[in-house]
Amino acid sequence: MSNEEKQKVEKRHSLGNRRSYRHPPWNISLSIMGPFRQFFEPPQRLVEPYVKKGQVVADLGCGPGYYTLVLAKNVGPEGKIYAVDLDKKCIQALEKKAAKAGYHNIEAHASSAADLSFIKDKSVDFILANGLL
Repeated sequence: MSNEEKQKVEKRHSLGNRRSYRHPPWNISLSIMGPFRQFFEPPQRLVEPYVKKGQVVADLGCGPGYYTLVLAKNVGPEGKIYAVDLDKKCIQALEKKAAKAGYHNIEAHASSAADLSFIKDKSVDFILANGLL
């Protein structure tokens, strides 16, 4: 690779904190895609076979709670959901949704999936990491 090509690659990768205009912000994406996602990827159908009442579940990369609320319903009040996402705005949106729906079994954390120190070792029955890279 020539120096000129290397510089082009470095320039593409050094855009820093600039917002990508290829993808809209998550809240706009979800408002547009929500009804379609429900049709193609129904959370209840995908979660139900694996999650039962009373279980402890970790939802890593939970976003604003597409699966989290369904998980909370499935585990019931005797279960617990650890919802983890890097984006504080997603966690705030999830907390609002959970409060509005009356779920008190969700513990939401703005954290990396690599730092789960708030979860006791060997206490989780099921981990959902849908779309987590």
